[in-house]
Amino acid sequence: MKLLISDTADVIVKRKSDGHLFMSGETQLASISQSLGINEKIYGGIGNKPLAIMRGQKEVTSTLRNAFYDMEILSMTQGVAIDEDGAATVYKDEKGLKVTENNTNLEVTIAGTPVGSTVYVRNAAGEAVSAAVATKKVTIPTGHAVAGELVTVAYQEAVTGRVLTLDAEKFAEAYEINYHTIGYNPDTNQVVKDIYIQLDHATPSSDFEMSFENGSAIAPEITFDALTPANSTEIGRIVEIDRV
Repeated sequence: MKLLISDTADVIVKRKSDGHLFMSGETQLASISQSLGINEKIYGGIGNKPLAIMRGQKEVTSTLRNAFYDMEILSMTQGVAIDEDGAATVYKDEKGLKVTENNTNLEVTIAGTPVGSTVYVRNAAGEAVSAAVATKKVTIPTGHAVAGELVTVAYQEAVTGRVLTLDAEKFAEAYEINYHTIGYNPDTNQVVKDIYIQLDHATPSSDFEMSFENGSAIAPEITFDALTPANSTEIGRIVEIDRV
């Protein structure tokens, strides 16, 4: 029957090596496309007539773009699982710290715990210099700022959190993909079909881009190349199920 499809698709992506699932109901784009690497007419005889078409090298690709940033999408491109309790050292900056007088010194107090005894202080003029820190008290270098001035202090801090390593020796693994969308009856606008698109063995491109632009949401996008599993001729399938 004729169907109206006007929605994007929910997606479930399963990593084949360990069964790890990524699920999203916030896709902006879930596409599938097919092309032939060989699609040529064979000509012959008097007049060089078209006699046959030589076809082969069927290529199926799929593109996934999510509305929200999700580290799981980036993990697919890296071939590296997310460390849910990983350790890292990051640069942290504390803004709007007021310089106060303490005996003959000027200082500010920071909230974090720096790695080492050196931090960096930026004054109102935008100049940054190194400074000593002890027990969260930062001594302002002579002449760098005055009492009452607001400064920014930057320093390295040890943290734990979700860590995705960008490893130069590892690349994207193989996944199974399941897209789910719905079909409407164009005459009644009722949902009458559940439509599934499945790819059995898909490998993400290791290319990705993250652009931080003022006023623009990050929408990560990756492309999968669908391959034929071992001992099979099926790349995937499209399934229509009656909505009950």
